[in-house]
Amino acid sequence: MKTSNSMFFIISFFIIIVLILFLSYKVMPSTNSKSDNFILTEDIIDEYFSDDINKKANSIEKIKQIVLSDLGFENWLEYKEYMEILVFPTDLQNNPDIDIIIGLNLSKDTGLIAIYKKENSNYVLNNYIKDLSYIDYISTYEVNDKFFLAVEEIIDEKLGGYFYDERLVIYYKEESFNKVFEDSKIYESYFYEGWKKEDIKNPKWFKLTENNIIDIIEDKDNIKIKNNKELKLYVSEESSTSIPSNFDEYKSKKFNLDYFWDKDLNYFIQNRGILVDSGELIGIVSISNQNIDYYLDNEEVTYKIIDQKGNIRYESLDKIRVLN
Repeated sequence: MKTSNSMFFIISFFIIIVLILFLSYKVMPSTNSKSDNFILTEDIIDEYFSDDINKKANSIEKIKQIVLSDLGFENWLEYKEYMEILVFPTDLQNNPDIDIIIGLNLSKDTGLIAIYKKENSNYVLNNYIKDLSYIDYISTYEVNDKFFLAVEEIIDEKLGGYFYDERLVIYYKEESFNKVFEDSKIYESYFYEGWKKEDIKNPKWFKLTENNIIDIIEDKDNIKIKNNKELKLYVSEESSTSIPSNFDEYKSKKFNLDYFWDKDLNYFIQNRGILVDSGELIGIVSISNQNIDYYLDNEEVTYKIIDQKGNIRYESLDKIRVLN
């Protein structure tokens, strides 16, 4: 009888423990489910475009939090009040996976892009681009089932770095986004001869600038880029270890460049070419003397090329036969 009572107690205790665990599981939130605070909803996006300042501010706060969480930047959350966002709703016929594009500037020189797809009344992260510079603007282009993302980025290192660059960078969507074009719109840098040769007598300061007009041209079958370039090199005779106040124009050059989309190389190129040694087909992306930095040293002219494996490299003129 005593053994029977003990067995009954053990079984009853076991049942109670199982029941407690079951009820605890039902009431505890799943660790695999996403908190409502970290879901991008239609209401949040609507509030971002609201005329109500408070609603917009609240939306901005939530969007920053959501994007940082979705992209694994939780350790940046404490700095989110210093960040800037750009939100671009899209309605792309050939890309239903892209409904909201969000640019988030983590700092003055670091940005990222998060791309969301709409599911019911929520938006779900679909793709992203990291390791960008400061994002100034984002635009999209669709041509013949191809999708391109054009990002205007800024690198501002004038304070201590003697360098400023407003760039247009274009990304092409395959499984992920790949960079397929980049060039400066506005470029300014300074160089002091004394940095390179400490024993040089009367070292000069040089100022290098580019002011380029880059147009993306769409038609129903293709997409092209026209780049109207203006390069200028200035020199100063002032004897100073800091940037002089006056520069005189030393060299200048204007010319036009045309790029076309190469569907075999998946890149914007100026021309096709062949490697002389192997006969491999390559695309000519640019030539070194098309950028102002070349005119400071007048080193050997080289081609920037892309091969059929998608590798970018540099080759001398005698290694390439240009195809007309």
